[in-house]
Amino acid sequence: MTFVVKISHCFAGAVALLLASHCVGGLPTVLDPTKSRVDQPVPEPPSLIRVDNAKQLFVDDWVIWQMDGLRRTLHPVQKHPANPLLEPEREWEKPAVLLFGTVMFDPHRDHDRFRMWYLAYSPEYNADYTERYNKHGRIAYATSRDGLHWERPNLGIHEYKGSKQNNIVIPGSPDSTVIIYDPRDPDPARRYKAQIRNLGHRAYFSPDGIHWTEHGRIDIDGYDRSTVHWDPIQKHWFASTKSLYRRPSDGAEVRGRGYQETDDFLNWGQASFMCGTPAGAPEVVYNLEPFYYETLFLGIWGRYIKKPDALLDVQLAVSRNGKHWQRPSDEAWIPLSPLPSDYQRARNSRTPHTGVDPFDPRVPWDYANNTASSLGPVRVGDELWIYYSGRTSDHKSSPNTGKIGLGTLRLDGFFSLDAGSEEGTLTTRPLQLVNDTLRINADASEGNLEVEILDENGAVIAPFSRQNCVPVNTDHVRHVVSWGDGADLKVLCGKPVRLRFFLKDAELYAFWTGEERQWHTPDTTTW
Repeated sequence: MTFVVKISHCFAGAVALLLASHCVGGLPTVLDPTKSRVDQPVPEPPSLIRVDNAKQLFVDDWVIWQMDGLRRTLHPVQKHPANPLLEPEREWEKPAVLLFGTVMFDPHRDHDRFRMWYLAYSPEYNADYTERYNKHGRIAYATSRDGLHWERPNLGIHEYKGSKQNNIVIPGSPDSTVIIYDPRDPDPARRYKAQIRNLGHRAYFSPDGIHWTEHGRIDIDGYDRSTVHWDPIQKHWFASTKSLYRRPSDGAEVRGRGYQETDDFLNWGQASFMCGTPAGAPEVVYNLEPFYYETLFLGIWGRYIKKPDALLDVQLAVSRNGKHWQRPSDEAWIPLSPLPSDYQRARNSRTPHTGVDPFDPRVPWDYANNTASSLGPVRVGDELWIYYSGRTSDHKSSPNTGKIGLGTLRLDGFFSLDAGSEEGTLTTRPLQLVNDTLRINADASEGNLEVEILDENGAVIAPFSRQNCVPVNTDHVRHVVSWGDGADLKVLCGKPVRLRFFLKDAELYAFWTGEERQWHTPDTTTW
């Protein structure tokens, strides 16, 4: 995680041994896409797309047959004005609290409705930070009633410098961490599962998320920033691994992402190539944490741009099967905060390359390297909350600093299709409407939006015409679309139809039929 400027030969040997020990059987496999890859073939929409109460989002062209006069817009998170919410205050947290972990939300709990598992990172350096002696850290636990004000409970489980008065739940030297609630597991002692790279990738189990039992090493074939996730469609676990792969065009070994599967969380299949960045691109994919949302996978794509400033931001990636990924926008979803316009760079032992001192109070707390909760956002009312850590330290400076903050988003608000003063239209692929109420998430407060329904040949079905549609001209996350003349959507349920949307000065985010699904934190039963 940290660039070491100067290192002794003895320490270099120790580091080499440590790196080798992080992976079962030595260093991770260099993947060969010509022999094994999971990103092909590219998924194709079915001939008839089923539309029930799982929402169809406009993050890609999956449901779109024809579109004119609309633009797809990425909506970056809105950073909370109280940020940062969690700072390294305790001795075992300094100099960094990092969201190499998970945030969960359960409105039925009381003082701990929000629960956070995070990395308290406290490596030891020499006086001028040119040598790092170790990567000491531990997984710590914090709770909150409102998601903004956080407390560190004294758990009394693990010792730190002779005292158990701390909030440590997993000791050691961890970095990448995923914690998932799995109510499907019949063993109550395994309801919480963790995959942590802690001197090798390891599995942990817990009945409550606080008291953990280590199972031991698992065969995750990847470096740090390799994470485990649940596939609710195929009903299995899969890993997104930080791997090197041999680029077919020139044989160069470059950084990308690998893919592995397991049914039991413990016994993993071989790694295959999943994705990378194009040859000649000024960036590499540093991490990719997929999460399922309604009808598709979204991914927290960590983009590392080495030159000139060694910065890492968060983009949003999209997949229909969790294996083939695309980025609909080149913009950051969780943007870095810029340096002040009058900032003067000055190289020193902590920042010999970029001249941005991690300890300089003028540097924004999330200037250099953002990392988001591995589960993705939690749902709080009609908003999505995504917790993330930021750093003042770029990828070539020491030490790693870190604080944790919050970004918010409209429900379903990742991307929208937008029209300005000129009308735009969208016609879907053939659909099968399952329920008798059509709902949309849209902002038409400055304009209007109308919908008509077509048969599979493109002819308007009376009385579901545009002229008969009650215009949508407000902002709401769950508008009900209706038509006059006694139109009843029941007569079309199960039949192949298309929807045509007409927008003017409006934004369209999603559509579905029936009552909206209710969820708060994704687990293995959410979708």
